[in-house]
Amino acid sequence: MGDLDQPEHGTTPSAGRPAATPLLPPVEVPELPPWRTRARTPLDEKRILEEVGPGTLESGRVMALHRTAQTRARLYAHHLRLLATFFSEDPEVQGRPDDADLSALKIAAGLRCTYGQAWSQVRDARTAVEIMPLTFEYLRRGEITEAMHQTLLRRVRRLTDGQAALVDAHMAGVELPSVSVDTFTRQLRLAVELATAGALPAPPSQSRDVEIVDVDTTNGTASLLVTGPVLEIKGLAHRLDVAARDVQRAQRAALAEGAEGPLPFDIDEDLARRGRPLSLRTLRYAILTHSVLDTDPVQETASPYKLLVTVPVMTLLGRDDAPAMLEGTTPIPAELARELAGGESVWTRILTDEVRGTHLPVMPETYRPSAAMRLLLRLRHPVCAAPGCDRPTATAAEDDHILEYDHEHPARGGPTSLANLHRLCWQHHQMKTAGQLDPTRDPGEGEDPSAPMTTRWRLGDDLRTTTQEATDLLTPRSARALEHAWAEHQRSASEPAAPARRVIPPGSPPPDLGDPPF
Repeated sequence: MGDLDQPEHGTTPSAGRPAATPLLPPVEVPELPPWRTRARTPLDEKRILEEVGPGTLESGRVMALHRTAQTRARLYAHHLRLLATFFSEDPEVQGRPDDADLSALKIAAGLRCTYGQAWSQVRDARTAVEIMPLTFEYLRRGEITEAMHQTLLRRVRRLTDGQAALVDAHMAGVELPSVSVDTFTRQLRLAVELATAGALPAPPSQSRDVEIVDVDTTNGTASLLVTGPVLEIKGLAHRLDVAARDVQRAQRAALAEGAEGPLPFDIDEDLARRGRPLSLRTLRYAILTHSVLDTDPVQETASPYKLLVTVPVMTLLGRDDAPAMLEGTTPIPAELARELAGGESVWTRILTDEVRGTHLPVMPETYRPSAAMRLLLRLRHPVCAAPGCDRPTATAAEDDHILEYDHEHPARGGPTSLANLHRLCWQHHQMKTAGQLDPTRDPGEGEDPSAPMTTRWRLGDDLRTTTQEATDLLTPRSARALEHAWAEHQRSASEPAAPARRVIPPGSPPPDLGDPPF
């Protein structure tokens, strides 16, 4: 009941052709337990029509929405079954959760989503179909909504498989086809509490994390979220507060004495003009972002961390307000881009194709990419080059030879050229080294410098997909702005100059034009 027709891989079988292999195994319907928690009345079409009134346009629309929700639930269940089957029968993975990375890459290629999104869907599909089959059966029948089931999966993601199975058994004892969303939510909360009762909570030390959140491309701001044990976070906040008050006291004293030279933590270099110290909030930020990080005895990396901000030339000139691009992925406002550029002593010119936005190449000759080549690689690969991966390549990534470089016989291996290089995150670089990923490029790639390079990937044994290098999204707009400015210049230059008007200062006698005619 409620299951979709099973499509088959290949063409329709005929008398002279064997039947194709089904994409999904037969449905195994579990035995559902009796309901312990009942709804006051069953939720069926009769009850819905009684509430909205039969025979009206609104009732017809409500029934259409109700049937659409049931269809969406069945399609979602079918989607989860396909994912779970793909994962369990993937020959390189065979249903092992710890090895789900390769399956996620393959699925990301098919779903046109990121690697992280595919991995989350694989995890949810395995949980729904294999660990929680009772509630999944209600979803397959269309008797709970897609949103209700997704809420269920979100609540059990941090639980063990055994605890998730207990939640599944509890929720199967609720009349899921008819209870309200409020009852469903309260029962789910109770089920999670019962399943985790007596279990040791995860120690706070496992929650330590720092991540960038709330990126606002309109205002050009972002937030840094620091999570950890409460005592450590309160200690960090206290140290920041004490340091901010000390700096504020020093700024106040320097301003009162009229001290010359730079003032402490004058991040905008305007304290002397303002005549008052920075606020404690601003000083906490300044200390956190402008202090030297001491990692002794660990040696600091030899290469300083650089952020790439690509600013269109017309934006720099003030003739356009197209945004700049931070690390090739995040737009920042034009005014902020001009302010950043104005504070730098060195600008690097990046040449791009005027139509496609392709970053034009430099020509290296050594095994280790030059600084100019690595800059261009970061522009071409702001995120990992593996299909679907969205990990930034600014730090935790490596330059990789697509055709391996032969250290003993360089002429036999792949060259160190932009046509044979890309950037991979550490995880997918390891997978490539292990032979799970195999990227290739055609010999002719790179001959047309204006065309972005295409990479063909083999994922596992038999799945193949293609990716293309990133291009500068704003180059076509800048090219049009430059062409318009040049056309305006040519038009102005071709027009005859208007005769200059003589300006007679006030109070001066009119000029003597002589006898007429003049």
